[in-house]
Amino acid sequence: MKNFNKRLIQLFLMIFVATNPAWTDSVDIYYGPQGGFSPMNNQRMLKFPDGTERRATLASALLYRLYNLEEGSTVKIAMYSMSDYKTLDAMIELCRDRKINFKLLLDGAATWSASSRDRILERVKKARDEAWAENKPFNFQLAVSTAEAMRRNGREATLDDGKLIWGTMHEKFGIFYRPNDPVPHSSFSGSSNISVTSDQIYAENRVFFDDQPVVARQFQEEFARLWNEYSTVILGPGTPEKYIEVSPVPGYAMVYFNAEPVNELELTRIDDRLINMIRRVKPDGRLDLAMFSFTRAELAEEILRAAERNPKASFRLLFDHAQLDDADPEQSKLAPWLEQRAQEMGLKNIQVRYRFRRNAYGFSKDENKPVLISYLSLFLHHKTLVVNGNEMGLGSYNWSGSAEYLNFENLMVFNGAYKDHQKVIDSFMAEFDTLWNARLPYGKVDRPRKGEPQTVTLKEGKKLHNELLSLLETYENNRVLGTLDREAFKTFAEIVEETGLKKNEVKKALRKLEKAGLIVKWNKSGREGYSQAD
Repeated sequence: MKNFNKRLIQLFLMIFVATNPAWTDSVDIYYGPQGGFSPMNNQRMLKFPDGTERRATLASALLYRLYNLEEGSTVKIAMYSMSDYKTLDAMIELCRDRKINFKLLLDGAATWSASSRDRILERVKKARDEAWAENKPFNFQLAVSTAEAMRRNGREATLDDGKLIWGTMHEKFGIFYRPNDPVPHSSFSGSSNISVTSDQIYAENRVFFDDQPVVARQFQEEFARLWNEYSTVILGPGTPEKYIEVSPVPGYAMVYFNAEPVNELELTRIDDRLINMIRRVKPDGRLDLAMFSFTRAELAEEILRAAERNPKASFRLLFDHAQLDDADPEQSKLAPWLEQRAQEMGLKNIQVRYRFRRNAYGFSKDENKPVLISYLSLFLHHKTLVVNGNEMGLGSYNWSGSAEYLNFENLMVFNGAYKDHQKVIDSFMAEFDTLWNARLPYGKVDRPRKGEPQTVTLKEGKKLHNELLSLLETYENNRVLGTLDREAFKTFAEIVEETGLKKNEVKKALRKLEKAGLIVKWNKSGREGYSQAD
């Protein structure tokens, strides 16, 4: 009877889709930083209910949906990390003034984000107490997934040195409900946390499914699972979530969650879906990959096999800066290995590039040496695979063992046979092509290029990597560069004063740093000075 009811519901939804075609044209994708790199994406605007227009960024796209909600609506969000407090303040305002109900689930297993969780709890609790003191309703529930729950459910591993590690709730999605409606109408998910860095600095994505209950119900099923089984309530009554199993419907994105059980003993495997996608590369087709973390040997090997099977197909692999530094074998970074293996196999159809930033390097006091400071590389944080230009998988899932076996992740799959899906795929490919073709400038740089995308090949990147590490071993070079952190603009006299170095030492360091492309000498408001070049 249960299976019959499921089939009946699925049939009804299929008929509904066929007779309501407008419902299949309400998917949109947004990007960081600041709307994305491609003109196709970063020139879009959103008109808010108050009449103001804002650039269509990750943050503004979320705020746009929140401010357009009816009074008394409900919002449920599962977010690995949240540090955009302007968005939090907007949620608090809507909860207080428009009676919008919020359920916010944050990861509580990662220690690095504890301060932001504490800050969120403090702000929401203060707002709740103030509202209650004025006899105003304020329904904002806050929960965290815990390391104990992860370990209790087998999401843990023991490293070679005996250290125990566990997974995180690494998903980043949200669901919207109309007042008194038990079925959610809209949802969002992607690679991006709700943070200022995601919105303004890193290369990210977030997809919104507007008025698509079929997709929203998939996310609601996952939210219920995470809220009921893996979280601890830290604010509010912690009302349990109703769990209703859903089935995919043709014409809509399918979402895979590796927290979802297959049976009593197994959870869903996301890598299986990705391997099947890779195997669908056509003989004259292509595969385009943009990946933040790449350490899964099975997926690397599958790409090599697909390239060997289809010598006329094109394979373009774009990675984050940190992936070219494979000096530490324990980190298991596979992009350089994949390139070497492709050469050994005689494969000519694989190209690999890395996003690169010269000013991602600095001196580490802990290690007492210059290192690549990963977050300064302006993360390429996408986790996206596009096959033959008409099938795409993206979400929170990095291509790593931790993503598969420890964390809870998701993967959304789009099929270009559907108009709204192809629109999203084309939008992402515009972003991919802009990044891919943004080659690192060589020769003299005459202006700051902060935040602009730049890519290198492995050979170029390794050479620059070693040269920059060597350059920053010199105290004077490192000291002078340190005065030009972030958006700084300093004159020669200001650098001398701040470093305490002799003028000739500063001059020598400036020449070397400028020659290496780390800094640029330019005029700002009639003053000559120096800034970081990228």
